[in-house]
Amino acid sequence: MPSYDSSCGLELPPPEDDALQHSRRLSECIVDRIEQRGGVIGFDEYMQMALYEPGLGYYSAAMTKFGGDGDFVTAPEISPLFGHCLARQAADLIDQGCVPAVLEFGAGSGKLCAQVLQALPEIECYSILDLSADLRQRQQRHLREQLSAELFHKIEWLNQLPQNFDGIVLANEVLDAMPVHILHKQEGWAELGVGHRQQGFIWQPIEGRPIALAAMHGIEGRHGELPADYCCELNLNYQPWFNALAQACRRAVVLIIDYGYEQAEYYRAARSRGTLNCYYRHRVHGDPFVYPGLQDITAFVDFDACADAAEASGFSATGLIEQGQFLLANGLLDEAQRCAESVGPVQQLAISQQVAKLSLPQEMGEKFKVLALQKNITLEMPALQRGRAYG
Repeated sequence: MPSYDSSCGLELPPPEDDALQHSRRLSECIVDRIEQRGGVIGFDEYMQMALYEPGLGYYSAAMTKFGGDGDFVTAPEISPLFGHCLARQAADLIDQGCVPAVLEFGAGSGKLCAQVLQALPEIECYSILDLSADLRQRQQRHLREQLSAELFHKIEWLNQLPQNFDGIVLANEVLDAMPVHILHKQEGWAELGVGHRQQGFIWQPIEGRPIALAAMHGIEGRHGELPADYCCELNLNYQPWFNALAQACRRAVVLIIDYGYEQAEYYRAARSRGTLNCYYRHRVHGDPFVYPGLQDITAFVDFDACADAAEASGFSATGLIEQGQFLLANGLLDEAQRCAESVGPVQQLAISQQVAKLSLPQEMGEKFKVLALQKNITLEMPALQRGRAYG
């Protein structure tokens, strides 16, 4: 059996006793599920439980996830410049006739919401769909502290997708946390599932799941045969996610911001160990079986598969562009200069570092991309003109 991922010798800080007990409770639930399934579950089911099991999964439990005290930082945590640039794009769309409303998926700490509303108070309603009760409480505390009462009262928290939504949909670092299938090629393709032994969770072949295998044969047919001993991820959740979103939207623009590749780059021969990453206290490693429930598990986004799924659901794909180019086209440098004019040298240096982190190729500028979609509306988006045009 291949060693799909390992922590590569990275020393991870040990959890506190209560956190370790929490992880053990989740592990027991996963072991029970494995036994119910006859000794093995798909990795997609393992990842679903590790991240979203009610009360125990990483995103469901009451633990700090974002920022310096958590496990990772997102662009809104790095700088308000990110939200201000998105607000500028939103303002341009609203000027063209888009309804001044926002629906944000997975709002994290709430910082992006605060940044957009402060930069664009013309927004009439800002809806947040976040199924984590703990994160909703954190968002509400942060937004009450950061916003005026007038702006705060524009926010609503949803338990499910709205009906007939008109406006702008934001999904920043959402799709990378969707559960994925793991596939391994030797003489032919096989799917890897998760089993359990005394030493913990282990990789184990899983039978009777032809859809993922057929999808990989299709990818090879489009981009060329992959070599033996090749491991990769496959996300089969894009289509149902976009189907549900399409049913919720009437006239909408969707902006998806995440780290990922176009499909030919995603499944290139040299990427023989995939893109699966785990985040624990700002350490990045590749072992998804370490501390279940205490670490984030992610996989890069296949943006071609996303665009295909979106178009099959009734969206039109406007284009795909690197985050750095998108932010620069939406006034990143102008906004940074404006902010720097009213602060001292130390803060000016910090602003310069934030610009670099968000936009430089070796930082987030190329790793992250922006996919723009539209439904029942056709608006101009000049910021995407230098990227890839679909259609």
